[in-house]
Amino acid sequence: MPKSIDTHLLTRLGTLRQLEIFMAVAEQGSIVRAAEQLHLTQPSVSMQVRKLSEAIGLPLYEVIGKKLSLTDVGEEVVAAGTEIFDAVNRLSHRINDIKGLEAGVLRIAVVSTAKYFLYHVLGPFCERYPGVEVEFNVGNRSEIVARMQDNLDDLYILGDTPEGMEVVEYDFLPNPIVVVASVKNPLAKRKKLTWSDLLEQRFILREQGSETLLNIEKYLQQKQLSLPRTMTVQSNEAIKYAVIANMGISILSAYTLFDSKEMTQLKVSGFPIMAKWQVSHLKDKRLSIVAEKFLRFMLDNGKELLPMERIEKNIKAAKLADW
Repeated sequence: MPKSIDTHLLTRLGTLRQLEIFMAVAEQGSIVRAAEQLHLTQPSVSMQVRKLSEAIGLPLYEVIGKKLSLTDVGEEVVAAGTEIFDAVNRLSHRINDIKGLEAGVLRIAVVSTAKYFLYHVLGPFCERYPGVEVEFNVGNRSEIVARMQDNLDDLYILGDTPEGMEVVEYDFLPNPIVVVASVKNPLAKRKKLTWSDLLEQRFILREQGSETLLNIEKYLQQKQLSLPRTMTVQSNEAIKYAVIANMGISILSAYTLFDSKEMTQLKVSGFPIMAKWQVSHLKDKRLSIVAEKFLRFMLDNGKELLPMERIEKNIKAAKLADW
């Protein structure tokens, strides 16, 4: 027999859509940002959250100054909503599995440096399985690890496994990390450099939480070296433009040199740092048919779909510091 349901509470909770909208407000910490995320008007979001609050009979959030904070009841509603939508997603995946449909939703989260190559694989996969919907999230390492901890996605692409987490991982591509500068920088003409030669330079680096910065910090700690002046920028594209403008030098994935003739790798002793990208999922994650198909497709066909000749050429160039 099914468990009895508190129909009185169920009636008061409103619709799943109201719950979804409120959870977006809670996640974004803002009515305005939630409206943008959901492609709704601000008054519509406010009205739906108000209806949910009235149905429950207690306020779900409060605004002090400009900061929106959940009440204790609001926190409970978010926790319950997370369980409800997880159950709905599991049901959807299970139904697709039973039907054997080549359809469903594929959720992937990748560190920002890996997004450049993923499209080479994701595009052909979507062509083969046009019924599949893709949710593609890009962030720095700390953001992707947070998504993994919350079990928000099927598959993740990042470097080393986060400590304290049980995951299944598959090596995919090497990721050499190199020191780069504008071709206008005097160091670009030097045939051999040591770390001490760089200390007068301004380093333009990714923000705390990025995978590239984590690899740099590990390397410097092992070598007992320290960074001089730094400027923080939150995207590789912006860093490339700053380096090209000779505002400073940087340490980036060698893949960023693919399409730039105005930026070059410096021949620094000890570089490149040889990192790697891995495809992974939580150990206890029950992958849907769609996620399993994409994982297999990526591992079996990825290197045929990627411009491997150019990738291998550039990895060799990175190791030799000879572009």
